Amino acid sequence: EVPTMIYFVRHGETILTPDRKFSGSGKLNPPLTPEGRTQAEAVADEIAKLKPEILIASPLQRTKETAEIIASTVKLPIIFDEAWYECGFGLWDGMSIDEVANAYPAEYQAWLSSSAYVPPEGESYDELGWRVDEAIDKLIAKYPGKRIVVVSHNGVIKQALRLAIGGSAESIFHMDVAPCSIST
Repeated sequence: EVPTMIYFVRHGETILTPDRKFSGSGKLNPPLTPEGRTQAEAVADEIAKLKPEILIASPLQRTKETAEIIASTVKLPIIFDEAWYECGFGLWDGMSIDEVANAYPAEYQAWLSSSAYVPPEGESYDELGWRVDEAIDKLIAKYPGKRIVVVSHNGVIKQALRLAIGGSAESIFHMDVAPCSIST
């Protein structure tokens, strides 16, 4: 049996990344910084060594740009799929952790305490996990035995990793995924 390999690539740096600001699927939709583009070029070279057969990406600006750089190196078309969008952080989008903790202290503590908590006008990590689980199942069913690259986001990749290792829902609060890292 030939395994289906999924290589998750987090997008490159945006203006929100260095300050660890929430960057979800909201209206901000920041592009890559020059550093983010450099990161994407470096990860594209590494992805090429893995000889991918399928390239999928979240259609948000930062993942789209990262995927375009990868696509130009590996010579694959990009399949855009909203299933790979980042978690919706609602009113917190664009705010730093400290800003959220100060402006929404009770809500922030509730969010840290439970993956089921929904930020104001956002999406819970549990909801994100169900979406990612379904998307992975669809990938495996549609592309059995293939090498698939999915360009996505921190929260999405943390959920995929949690699902792969059978971690608890709260285990995502103990993980982080660096910009343009590869998780297999």
